[in-house]
Amino acid sequence: MQPFTRRVIISLQTIKRKGSDVKPGPICEIPEKKELMEKNFIHNQVRNGTSRKNSVLISKMMRSFSSLVLKVTALLLLIIITPTGCINEHSRQPKEVKHDINLDEVLTSLGDPFLEKIDKEYHAIVNFTITDSEISKHIIISEGQFQVKDSLNGEANFTFISSLEHYNKIIRGEITGFTSMGRAEMSDTTPLDFEFHKPVTDNPMNDLLFFVQRFFNPSPNDKVVLSKENSRIVHGGHAIPLFYQMTDQIGVRSAWYQINKGQQVNEPGDTNPFPQYFIIIKGTGFARIGQDTLKVKENEAYYIAPGLDHIFWTDSEKPMEMIFLAWGEGA
Repeated sequence: MQPFTRRVIISLQTIKRKGSDVKPGPICEIPEKKELMEKNFIHNQVRNGTSRKNSVLISKMMRSFSSLVLKVTALLLLIIITPTGCINEHSRQPKEVKHDINLDEVLTSLGDPFLEKIDKEYHAIVNFTITDSEISKHIIISEGQFQVKDSLNGEANFTFISSLEHYNKIIRGEITGFTSMGRAEMSDTTPLDFEFHKPVTDNPMNDLLFFVQRFFNPSPNDKVVLSKENSRIVHGGHAIPLFYQMTDQIGVRSAWYQINKGQQVNEPGDTNPFPQYFIIIKGTGFARIGQDTLKVKENEAYYIAPGLDHIFWTDSEKPMEMIFLAWGEGA
């Protein structure tokens, strides 16, 4: 009997990345040697005294085996050529936490993804305390390493104060550190408070903003969920800060707001020394900008010059949502 041989020939037609249809070639080609081999096998079996019935049964078994081999081969090829980007991205997602964990576990859950967001030159010491207990910890971030240690550290750059329950809300993605610290006035009480001790770089304010935004968000790309449930009321509306940065006294601010019937963002006389934009992304409402009272709706944007009063509200049963942008000196 001639030895059984099988060839799987993968042919890939030219695939143009831009503007042309994909024209795949045949996935596999099996030579006619399989049929010849089966005939020779049956002939030899009959010649050697094996019944025709057994030969036909064996032939069917070999066809089934050949079909199984083809299916397995196709499956392996599919696995090999499947892009792995989604798998890698999924593996970088924060671990889901369904129950409250202690402060050590909280800091580890926040610290491990934070290391992926910084370079090895980043060095900081940060204290953490729990308001409803005497437990205190500090972390040391240096040369790409992260350590959690007991007690407060006198050389810390910052100290953060919150309840264990609220630290767990941050871990579960129910609220971000920025939202937890948002306030209209520095004297306002917030669920996550801080004390500043010493700068990490020569830009102390940006040091704090960077750490709060990136450390207190375990998502690899700092994902922020924009909803009333994930917000806090600041300046009269449900607010979620997005991105804040200050460089050489020139700052950038951004936030999401939801205003419900009966709420009003800002009060008469509230002004800022820097330019702003308010982009209405959902719903309808009203705006008072300087001396002008305007009816506003989604897909509209309004510029607020430095020094102008600006108030937003709605009388609709449906909420109005908007994006706040600010930039310039003092922002």
